[in-house]
Amino acid sequence: MGALLLEREFTAKDTQAILRALTGGYEKIGLALLNYYARTNLVPATGKQINRGRKKYSYSDLILLCWLFRMKAEGLPVNRFRRGIDYLRRRLPKLYKNPTDMVLLTDGRQLFIKHRIEDKQQIAEVLTGKKAGQYVWLYTIGSLIEEVDRIIDNQFEPQQVRAA
Repeated sequence: MGALLLEREFTAKDTQAILRALTGGYEKIGLALLNYYARTNLVPATGKQINRGRKKYSYSDLILLCWLFRMKAEGLPVNRFRRGIDYLRRRLPKLYKNPTDMVLLTDGRQLFIKHRIEDKQQIAEVLTGKKAGQYVWLYTIGSLIEEVDRIIDNQFEPQQVRAA
């Protein structure tokens, strides 16, 4: 993964195409839905460049939208993830440096990003510690980042994707 990927910005149509590829074309992803998520501040476009009077989506925005659509496909209500999106946005630059084996873990109240091997003791504590029996949800966020990067590489010619 190149360091420039973190600096890339994507138009709404580019973002829409990447999301469709990620969902296998099963999810109807319209520009109106992306605009709604931006208007409600769920995942606003935070890029520095402007395209047709609107900000472009940053790489972080794209990853957050991909995660959001994955959660939606799992049947989880989108608006329940506002806290998760804020948490991921703050940690994405660190997470991007080495996404392999990174997992997002929640017990319904707290969110954690952990390395599944290096932090296995802490993960085990969440799973079997004082709150054993509590439902815990684990998501492989690192593999999502790697999948999105492959989609970007496959869908865009190097000259088509411009660094910010």
